[in-house]
Amino acid sequence: MAFALILVLGLLAMSLVAWFSFMAKRKRRQGFALMATQLGFEYSPQDPFGILAEPFALFEKGDGRGVENVMWGERDGVPTRVFDYWYYDETRDTRGARSRTYHRFTCAALTIAADCPGLRIGHEGLFTKLGRALGFKDVELEYEDFNREFRVHCDDQRFAFSLLDGQMMEWLLSSRSIEAVEVVGPFVLLAARRLDAADWRVLADVAAAFHAHIPRVVWATWPRGRS
Repeated sequence: MAFALILVLGLLAMSLVAWFSFMAKRKRRQGFALMATQLGFEYSPQDPFGILAEPFALFEKGDGRGVENVMWGERDGVPTRVFDYWYYDETRDTRGARSRTYHRFTCAALTIAADCPGLRIGHEGLFTKLGRALGFKDVELEYEDFNREFRVHCDDQRFAFSLLDGQMMEWLLSSRSIEAVEVVGPFVLLAARRLDAADWRVLADVAAAFHAHIPRVVWATWPRGRS
């Protein structure tokens, strides 16, 4: 009798956890749909673009990964997408039992009118091993505050020094929510720790501000479609 009661209570607890999880996800999706409407964007709870196929190092991390809650449109004339991204690291204990550690981000991706060399900016450890494995060079800039906050990896140091001028570095330091920036050809990714739906407008604004801070030398030296 006692065992049956424990079993029933266990099943009830599991059902309540599943229900609260479902309701939280539903509420989050409703928040995204409302925010997309306010921004004049479109929204989908699934990824209609195949975003994980895009050439960003963040999408290569972990043992599994996914994208959901995608909204897209133009922000200040720049095509922009904002979405939830997660990946997990899987480990096993001495008995062979598996466990997963999840890492969750909200990202903004935009397309710019430049064909840029690959560049990755992140906090210590985020891209360090991956960047070196891919042959990217560590770049030391002439701004010690920035060097202490971020690590920069780039396959063309000239591009790193061109993009990361004084104004861009000051702006990145002031944008405390940004965990990583990647630039590959015309594609840019800005990643923040997972944000509530109400804060997605801020990330869309941050993406537009990044575009506005790109120095003119980048447009002149690495124009889109250059031979």
